Amino acid sequence: MTQGLRVAVIGAGWAGCAAASACVRDGHHVLLLEASSELGGRARRLVLDLGAREHTLDNGQHLLIGAYTATAALLNELGVTLDQAFDRRPFQLVYPDGTALRAARLPAPWHLAAALLTARGFSWSDRAALFGLLPRLRAGGWIVGPDRPAGDWLREQGQTPRLIERVWRPLTLAALNTPVEQASAQTLATVLRDSLGAGAAASEMWLPRSDLSAALPDAVQRRLTATGSQVRRNHRVDLARCTEDGWTLAVRSGGDHSTLEVDAVIYAAPPAQLQRIFGLHSEILTPQLRMIERFRHEPITTIYLKYAGNEVRLPPLFHALLEDPARRHHGQWAFNRGALDGANRGVLAVVISTGGIHDEPTLDALCAAAARQMSDVYGLSEPLDARAIVERRATLACVPNLERPAQETGLRRLAFAGDWTASEYPCTLETAVRSGLAAARWVTSPAAL
Repeated sequence: MTQGLRVAVIGAGWAGCAAASACVRDGHHVLLLEASSELGGRARRLVLDLGAREHTLDNGQHLLIGAYTATAALLNELGVTLDQAFDRRPFQLVYPDGTALRAARLPAPWHLAAALLTARGFSWSDRAALFGLLPRLRAGGWIVGPDRPAGDWLREQGQTPRLIERVWRPLTLAALNTPVEQASAQTLATVLRDSLGAGAAASEMWLPRSDLSAALPDAVQRRLTATGSQVRRNHRVDLARCTEDGWTLAVRSGGDHSTLEVDAVIYAAPPAQLQRIFGLHSEILTPQLRMIERFRHEPITTIYLKYAGNEVRLPPLFHALLEDPARRHHGQWAFNRGALDGANRGVLAVVISTGGIHDEPTLDALCAAAARQMSDVYGLSEPLDARAIVERRATLACVPNLERPAQETGLRRLAFAGDWTASEYPCTLETAVRSGLAAARWVTSPAAL
């Protein structure tokens, strides 16, 4: 490693935060530049006024899993205690009607065997089909053959309509944020390899107890400021130019313009901004830009509903939900935020992956539909307040044979980081963290010259 480089990290989402932390750990000086006022990107805190009271929530409800080993290691390195930051529990998939799969607190594979034996709402033929899938995948090295839509592959594997509707549809949406009929079968198999197909701890579900900025970004900022590096909010990079000595960045903050000279750059902002910032080098970056042009994005909508404190029929923690467009039931998950943090008592998060915003004319109509679904499912009264938070480009559509650019580039000491970069995993927080760590390793190495 080359020591003492001045590294600019553009974008302070989880990829940028991971990259910045790794660079500082290895003895480099970092300028972490974030265009908005909050660190965390698509997994950051959000303060909402709901029912005449402020609630600290997130710009979208997230669920992490025990297979997020790079994220766990980074949090541990930063002094964040996992059990304080997350509610960690064995894998479970539970519906309001009682249909359920719950893993036990047992070593693998008994944790999943117990889930199948105690499953509710599934026939013995369903359980037999589910029981046989993971051993077949393991025997085949977790390779599905030519990549194809996950729905087709699951049917080839003998998965029943009930399993596809109640198990694979929600799990594919949760992991890949892509409908099961369009999602990559190989990526789904890879996720299964490192979660349900690994040890019992790998399939744990982790729910953030507080806002996500408090989990990673705040800890990274503490590391950077303690070591003399800098975090600059509301700083937008307009142009980046490679020079003989390093990089020159044109930066705007409010009405002020400045120029920064650095040795290396890690670009960890959305891929749509790449052409604008690195346009002077678009000829060299043509292969990456062409990949980005082919990206298709999927939205995620989180609707926060605030209920009176005497409502007792909220889910105990979270439930999977069945969509029913004919009844305007768009929600796929419901999370009781008050069960995780007493300060958010009465707040229900309804999550809609890939759809929802296309099915209602306005966000108010989408909120009303979510409230109606919660009334139909749980018997809840009208909420006191509602707010829809839409990430229209939340993730890439994880389709078969998706091409993503590598962290390494053809320009000296420039690396890309983000869940949109090359990975065997879908666009998740773990993918973002791994990409940030890989970008930091490469951009500070002699190979980047």
